[in-house]
Amino acid sequence: MNRSDNILSRIRMFVTDADGTLMGRRPEYEQYRVFRDRINSLRRDHGAVWVVCTGRSLHGYKAIFRPMNMFGITPDYVIARHAYIYEVRSWGFLPHWIWNFRILWLHWKDSLALRRALPKLSRAVLAHNPFAKVVYSNSHRLFFHFEDEGAARVAAEIVRAEVRAYKYLQLFESPDGLDVRVIPFTKGLAVTELARHLGVSTTQILVVGDGHNDISMMEMTPPCFTACPSNAAAEVMEAVSRTHGHIASEPHLGGVIEVLSAYESGRIKDQLPADWVSHDGALSPPHSRKGMRKGLGTAFLLLAVLYTTLLVVGTFCNFPGKRRLMAPYVKVVEMIVQLMEHKRR
Repeated sequence: MNRSDNILSRIRMFVTDADGTLMGRRPEYEQYRVFRDRINSLRRDHGAVWVVCTGRSLHGYKAIFRPMNMFGITPDYVIARHAYIYEVRSWGFLPHWIWNFRILWLHWKDSLALRRALPKLSRAVLAHNPFAKVVYSNSHRLFFHFEDEGAARVAAEIVRAEVRAYKYLQLFESPDGLDVRVIPFTKGLAVTELARHLGVSTTQILVVGDGHNDISMMEMTPPCFTACPSNAAAEVMEAVSRTHGHIASEPHLGGVIEVLSAYESGRIKDQLPADWVSHDGALSPPHSRKGMRKGLGTAFLLLAVLYTTLLVVGTFCNFPGKRRLMAPYVKVVEMIVQLMEHKRR
């Protein structure tokens, strides 16, 4: 998509992710001066502010941003841990506590609504198709498997109708499965809240990101301008293309510089790259390895508590199998005593 006007002149807030967007695996010193000049021009000529929104803590942000600071590259605001807003001053970082408390309140309210949404979706699907199998279900994801494609299509229509009421749910489809996921949305909340306090409309915001947690910033209402570097995740490229933003041909910081040039010249390229892979097709249910580890850890702890209890009881009482139960404990104690005696020698 090509536009002839200078869209950059309408931007009042430029929002970028940090890891994967501004920064790759190593500092790109050769591009720092170019980026610094573009940011200073954006501030000077158009009165825009630059916001870095990162999942890192403020301490983590300071550590990775040190090379840019050496080149005089400093944002106006930092949003740390996806949610906490800090204004960058000459003496340090000023936290906006009232804004941050409001973001936490909005996050809690939306999270509560989403926790109710997935069980509601599950009940709606199973009410129409009792033979549907819920393969995976937790507070952030719901995965269905169906016996045939027809059943999957009917269920998809039901889910799509329900999902419209929730802006942070995303549906992925396959011939025999449905995957409903909660999209990380705290960044979008924080950017919207900051824009509200600065008096900036979402139509005056340009967002550049590469990861799944950046999508919520790209799907604000009214719509903002969007872009991503070439190393962005497939879902991010899809979101940028859907909002007619710019998909850069360069990765990381080079891609961000390309985005600024594209919006200044009006040469926006929203076509998905040739090697882009759609989400449609076979879906695989998530493997809950973390849940398995947690379950094994709990079982081990319960066994340890039970064994310790039996040892204590066996010290004072006799019961069948006491000698076998005490044998491992006695051997461990003997080994410890032998080691202590060996050290004394």
